[in-house]
Amino acid sequence: MLLLLATLLAPPTPPETSVELRVTSVDDGAAKLLEQALVQRLGARLLEDGYRVVPAGRAAGVRVWVHLEATGATIETRGTTLRIETVPAGDPALVSLEIQQLTTALVDEVEPSPAEAEPAVALEVTGAAADPELRERLQRGLLGRGFALTRRPGADDRRLCVAVADSGEARVHVVGGSSRCAEEAAAVPVPAGETVARGRELLLAGAAAALDAVVPEPAPWQGATATNVAAPPAMASRKESPAGEAVAPAERDAPVFTIAAHGGLLARTGGPVDGLVGFGLRVGRRRGLGGVIDCVVVPSRAEQLRVVEAAPTAALDWRIGAGTRGVVALGLFAGVHLHHYAQTGGARDTRVGASAGATVRVGWLGRRGALLFAGLRAGWSGGRWVHVHDAEVSWRRAGLVLGLELGAGWDIALRRGRRR
Repeated sequence: MLLLLATLLAPPTPPETSVELRVTSVDDGAAKLLEQALVQRLGARLLEDGYRVVPAGRAAGVRVWVHLEATGATIETRGTTLRIETVPAGDPALVSLEIQQLTTALVDEVEPSPAEAEPAVALEVTGAAADPELRERLQRGLLGRGFALTRRPGADDRRLCVAVADSGEARVHVVGGSSRCAEEAAAVPVPAGETVARGRELLLAGAAAALDAVVPEPAPWQGATATNVAAPPAMASRKESPAGEAVAPAERDAPVFTIAAHGGLLARTGGPVDGLVGFGLRVGRRRGLGGVIDCVVVPSRAEQLRVVEAAPTAALDWRIGAGTRGVVALGLFAGVHLHHYAQTGGARDTRVGASAGATVRVGWLGRRGALLFAGLRAGWSGGRWVHVHDAEVSWRRAGLVLGLELGAGWDIALRRGRRR
């Protein structure tokens, strides 16, 4: 009687917060392996903490996006508020553990947005002593095939019952969320595979087929706060959702330090075309505003004369995204033009002029930060300078310039971990 009274007077169990889990990576190497492990372990950890985990593209109170790259990981957690944190690169096991701990802490901190709960699946596995990771691997596979998961099933949910014998053969059946697995007699046998991996594939296929027959198809979600999510997969043909190749929003806006070198040609009124080489440093957004320090060196020769010119400048530029990896940079520069000349057996001197103008560059950003670009620079640099040898003009240049540049560089992500 006392137990019944305590049950009746106890406060109602709070509804589960639904969490959309998305993990992406920038390559097919170590980051891809870490991506697969994170989907499995982070999904299991969120379920253990009492959250309802839904596939990418479904309605959810909290949206989690973990993006892995060579320099570390970015964790974006969005509810009614937004938190973005970063984890630097390091030992994969330690990085994975730090991502799990940080993500669960962020999910706890973010205020969830309103979201209607959709039917979910609670997985119950018995046996499988020879495969201790079977539960987590099945959860990852079901999540990839479009099934929401829970550890606290209700009347509208389903419980997936998997019983694995010592021989590796399994029996699968689905009951209501409030029912027990033992209450269902009918079960579909799943044969053991030739290998453990093959056995998992067969079991996942059998479990998905059993769920497809009873789990209703969710309505597509059209919320306004989606984190650049692809269209949800059709439940009638659930399949593994590959990680998107698009650059995550956090990566697009990330602060970077860029080192670049370039070479090309510089044409000026009044004289022939000269070659140029240059080196630049930039600090700013990967796509957005940045500050640049650049130096262009232009060597040239004439009879009995050697000329070396340098134009160190400071600039502001704005990078505009063009597709997934393309970028267009528009810049304005200003600085000085140093004109140093040496006559054979004669005078040496350095003249100073002003340098100002604009640049337009078109580039491609690689997955690991590599940058290739081509561009034009135009403006005024130096002045009208003339050198005479034997009473004749041997070298002449004017200040109006037009240059063509080809170059390469590297974007180095700067760590950030602040509240937005």
